[in-house]
Amino acid sequence: MAEALEAMKRTRTLRKRQRVLAGLARFFARVELVVDRVVWGLRRRFGRLGPLQIVTYRGFGSARRVVLRGRVLEASVLERSLPADSAFRSFRRMLRRFFSRELPKASMRAQLGASTAFGSTDDEGYFDLPDLSPDITASGHWQTAEVEVVAAQVRGLVPVRATVEILFPGADAQLGIISDIDDTVLQTHVTQKLRMLWVTLSGNAFTRMPFEGTSELYHALVRGASGQAQNPVFYVSKSPWNLYDFLSDFLDHHDLPRGPLLLRDIGLHEAPPVDHKSAAVQELLEMYPELPFVLIGDSGERDPEIYLEAAARHPGRIVAVYIRDLGGKNQSDERAERARSLSERARVYGTAMLWVEHARQALAHAREHGLAKGQR
Repeated sequence: MAEALEAMKRTRTLRKRQRVLAGLARFFARVELVVDRVVWGLRRRFGRLGPLQIVTYRGFGSARRVVLRGRVLEASVLERSLPADSAFRSFRRMLRRFFSRELPKASMRAQLGASTAFGSTDDEGYFDLPDLSPDITASGHWQTAEVEVVAAQVRGLVPVRATVEILFPGADAQLGIISDIDDTVLQTHVTQKLRMLWVTLSGNAFTRMPFEGTSELYHALVRGASGQAQNPVFYVSKSPWNLYDFLSDFLDHHDLPRGPLLLRDIGLHEAPPVDHKSAAVQELLEMYPELPFVLIGDSGERDPEIYLEAAARHPGRIVAVYIRDLGGKNQSDERAERARSLSERARVYGTAMLWVEHARQALAHAREHGLAKGQR
């Protein structure tokens, strides 16, 4: 009883701290918004644009619609990591990702096969072009669209184009995979905030490490029970879009399956009424209603609860949830009770929730239950 009361007290304290931090973040976001609008107003009146860069994010689509997102920035800001980068250079590159100069209110055009869509960037330079129609004549699981800045309310615009890859799961897809990144794939030490901050700022895509066995597990799930399927994988994280190039380079370098990343904007707006990760999982489940899904996360934050909510909204659609148990010496009884309770509740919705310490445990379960091909 005393332990339960102490756990409730710690939870209330944590939530109070989170509310304070969220309030501070919103305050500084409003300050940033005012400053950016003043600077942008001066540049519209007197300034000229530097070279532009369209940062495109791997998109995804179905026979019904396409999700295509990106951002327009001045190109001098972004620097991709290199294998030879020192900790200091990695630190500098990481900071530059968060001090971008975006292009608001720019007119955008996208082309996918015979389909054209138009839109504009928001105050932070982000664009979302939801009116792009799928190109059903194209073959292959990845299609390429072209995005272009066609107009901006400032002098000195030089037209700029970029390509973007869009994933269209094929008829051979047997299931979808949705994975968290931080402390699920990428070791970030999310339960140790100071260590997490240092590792995040001083590392790069080539020095940061994945968890052992993760690549093997994910490729097995992508190949499916037949060994020949091309199941789509989606990476959902609370990390900001500023880290997109770092995370995509990390996934590619460590041989993780290619897939769209669904990150979040940490900048100027009020916190959304729905948790970003919950909304992203819901979007994918609605995009591909014919597919069952495997969800992968960790015990460090709310992944188990978020995935359980998804299972409750879509009974029978979530065939397995794999949670990497980050462990630790404190609150072991509380963690065990949390795992037991959530797993029991998941079974009600037809979902197997497995808490694992190593990826090979999840792989064994996937093979045993027909989600991945068994060993010969």
